Amino acid sequence: MADLGYYKMHALIIDDFENFRGTLYKMLMDLGIGNVDSSATGEEALRFCKARSYDIILCDNNLGKGKSGQQLLEELRSTENPCADSLFILVSAENSKGTIMAAYDYEPDAYLAKPLTPKALDQRLSRLIEQRAELKGINAAQKSGDDQLAITLCKGLIASGSRYANTCHKLLGQLYLKKNDLAAAESVYRAVLDNRELEWAQLGMIKTKLAQNDLLGAQQRLENVLQANPLCMKAYDLQAELFKLQHDSEGLQTVLQKATDISPLSILRQQALGDVAQQNNDLVTAANALRRAVKLGEHSCFDKAEVHSLFAQTTIDLFSIDKELAKPLIREAIACVNNLEENFGKTSSRKIESLLLESQLQVCAGDQRRAQDTLASAMSSMGSNGDAALSVQIELVRTLRLLGKTDDAQQLLEELLHRCAGNEEQLQRLDVLLDEPRSEKNKLMVAEINKKGIAFYNAKDFTAAADAFKTAMQKLPNHIGLRLNYVQAMIDKLKTRFEASISEKIQQTFTKTGSIISQQHPQFQRYRQLNDVYNSLVRAYDSDKRG
Repeated sequence: MADLGYYKMHALIIDDFENFRGTLYKMLMDLGIGNVDSSATGEEALRFCKARSYDIILCDNNLGKGKSGQQLLEELRSTENPCADSLFILVSAENSKGTIMAAYDYEPDAYLAKPLTPKALDQRLSRLIEQRAELKGINAAQKSGDDQLAITLCKGLIASGSRYANTCHKLLGQLYLKKNDLAAAESVYRAVLDNRELEWAQLGMIKTKLAQNDLLGAQQRLENVLQANPLCMKAYDLQAELFKLQHDSEGLQTVLQKATDISPLSILRQQALGDVAQQNNDLVTAANALRRAVKLGEHSCFDKAEVHSLFAQTTIDLFSIDKELAKPLIREAIACVNNLEENFGKTSSRKIESLLLESQLQVCAGDQRRAQDTLASAMSSMGSNGDAALSVQIELVRTLRLLGKTDDAQQLLEELLHRCAGNEEQLQRLDVLLDEPRSEKNKLMVAEINKKGIAFYNAKDFTAAADAFKTAMQKLPNHIGLRLNYVQAMIDKLKTRFEASISEKIQQTFTKTGSIISQQHPQFQRYRQLNDVYNSLVRAYDSDKRG
């Protein structure tokens, strides 16, 4: 065997069990590794990795409290540090599908199961180090940003008949995609696929088709990949990208739901599912996905303050349409906003935002006294910090409304509209609070959506009509006219075929609309009439079922 230069290498062992660290230490020393460090926690290991570069990292997945092996891998691969390119071998006694699927998302160089034998470790390290040595020039060129040199070196190794030609083809396709040389990328993937249906080449071809805007070609290939391997997470990610390009939020939510069902420990997919479900007004799915994302965010480099805030806000919104479904989430949401500053740093706006969200959540929890006290604390902080950011003022309007202080809320809203008059961007942000938009962009959008939706409705395409109105409702959740147009289309859809899911969406929309419409509103009578029609449909359906 060729000299692999083990004696020059520096390795890091990460495991919370001292005995196993000792076992691995002996294995590596017996192989001739020159220097071996060890760590019991992910946090300590991360400090080591920020201080120096390691050739090899052997990490257990379950490290007890603190960062997991997966989270350490995510951070090393997605942030700048000396160990971003280290050989990372995940070692684990766990064999659950969720753990393995989540670990593979960030592509460890190897995944080894405990108990680990010296022979298995030697064989895997030998192959990895030999490949690393063969591709050293390509990796160096990529790291320096010289993609053209990396392409030339890839072609040279392929022409020489290297045993790693397959890996070179994969790198070559990625490099062409990065340069946006789509014809060259397609040529690479097609040449590989003509010889063998390799999954990475199929995925590369799909990326190429998406970049070429050949959405039909991408969809056909995605279906083939997922039929052959229903656990291919990268295919689900590309399918999500396809639905984004098609502006299909329902399809996007469906594929993200499938992906998170298969790999529930993926924080980024849970965040994405929560976000799109919230936009789709599927508050149950949104709240549960965001709840999982918050839990997965502990110790993760992908944790974000806005995800915590969105979980709280979604819980509040869910409470407005279904108190029973929201109840199990309220305590966690309160804890979430209480810890915002501790988790993400202290700023005046973050403190005020967390107090306002907590005030609303205390209303949901039935504690009016605490809700009032928390609101008072928020307003005191706003007074001592001068003019609060517009986002904070918008949250204050929501809080005042939920606490029944409608006159105060309206007065503040009028002040904000006066202050923001002529500022199109700020008016667009205030439109979320209004039953009619003030910004020119949103006025135009409502006019166009109404025209489009009514055309679909007159053509009796009630699904398309409802989808059109729903798209606008995502941006203008308090627009009464859009809500009632959506309900009317959904009711006519329900008349053609009664489905529980459609009925539930109508009921939720009515519940939310009822909480924001006043009896003096010009569309209140229409709201009552549509509600009566819907209730008669439900009664007739229930009667038929009993009969």
